[in-house]
Amino acid sequence: MKVEVRDAEKSQKELSVELSVEKYEQVFEAEYKKVAQKAKIAGFRQGKAPKDKILKEHGHAVKVQALEKLINDSVFAAIQQQDIKALGAPEIKDVKFEDGEPITFKAYVDVFPAIEVSKFEGYDFIKEKVTVTDTDVEQVIENIRKNQVSYEPVADRAVQDGDMTVIDFEGRKDGEVIPSATAQNYSLEIGSGAFIPGFEAQLIGMKTGEQKDIEVTFPEKYHEPSLAGQPITFGINMKEIKAKVLPALDDDFAQAVDEKFESFADLRETIKTELEESSERQADDKLLNDIIEKVIAENSFSIPQAMVREQAYRLADQTLQQYMSYGMDPARFGISKEKIAEQHMETAEKQVKGALIINHITEKFALTVTDEDVEKTIEKYAKMSKMTPADYRTEVEKHNGMNSLRNSINTDKVTAFLAGKNNVTLKEITKEELEARLKAEQENAEETASGE
Repeated sequence: MKVEVRDAEKSQKELSVELSVEKYEQVFEAEYKKVAQKAKIAGFRQGKAPKDKILKEHGHAVKVQALEKLINDSVFAAIQQQDIKALGAPEIKDVKFEDGEPITFKAYVDVFPAIEVSKFEGYDFIKEKVTVTDTDVEQVIENIRKNQVSYEPVADRAVQDGDMTVIDFEGRKDGEVIPSATAQNYSLEIGSGAFIPGFEAQLIGMKTGEQKDIEVTFPEKYHEPSLAGQPITFGINMKEIKAKVLPALDDDFAQAVDEKFESFADLRETIKTELEESSERQADDKLLNDIIEKVIAENSFSIPQAMVREQAYRLADQTLQQYMSYGMDPARFGISKEKIAEQHMETAEKQVKGALIINHITEKFALTVTDEDVEKTIEKYAKMSKMTPADYRTEVEKHNGMNSLRNSINTDKVTAFLAGKNNVTLKEITKEELEARLKAEQENAEETASGE
């Protein structure tokens, strides 16, 4: 076997392989014997027919099998012989096969790219950080408070917005009961939007024991076609009214959230610290992403398509899981994993290139994660979580999170290194300003997509 290797495009190795006639004949004979043992030829017992009779009926299949086996075995032998670290299966092209002539073909193999990033400093970037306000802290506290709400029965007043009601309801169309729109002892929070628009609002003002009919028109795109767009009458029996009771914001409330909090002030301060940490993290993530995009644009290098496809399919898996979490079956809408992966190819390529750049910067400038780095990070997060460093480490290890922790530290080091090599201006914005900008960007993207 003769093998010549050269560098090809997109981080591939091109192997030009030549195989002798004698080698092919050996493989052909071996494949023939396999077929001969099972061949059923009229007038002969199985496996006892003459060679010329067997080849007359099965000769083409034997040739194809022998050629495929010879090429597959040879290309993997060549990869090992040349000490090539292949990513994925090789792609075979330009096969030349003629009787009595050496067999030649080319094999293209994806390999881990050896990249060199030289243009990564001296550029201008804005690090956009959301300022944490007292209002942001209060909003988090209020959300926690709503999760600890309780309900107390009331008998001396009518239903108000926010009440929890217990009702029997019976849906009717043209006087006939609709079983799928009928229930008893159903708990419904008024204002939750859990029911068809207009249903909950018509219960406001009812009293315990009261019965009445209401009419609701179902949405045109309702999931049950027989009800879509139809006016339906509901008979309502108000069985119970419960008023929402929110807990007082005091030390007992903080202790109920988590016994590690000594007071409400302690809870509030922890929430503020966590919000500020999250804001800083998001700002750093966005800054690193901006820098990586610039580095990709300024440094041309190819990456194996095998790596891009693998990442695209990871993203497709995540998308499918999101569909499933919403109770949607993608197959019903003609959405396949392959289609989603194809849509993610561009994003996947950027992500793979970004990961390679981070690895390259880490190795080139020895930005290694030390045990001391890990200990400092554990101490930092242990303090935020009001845990001892030992307990925090145990918790991380219990969830197999040490590698993730080290990767996070490594990313922080690369971010700090690249930020130090460029001109970074800090810009503080409010959460409302960020949300308004993101909304505008989404609307622009949707308009662009609809215009294509």
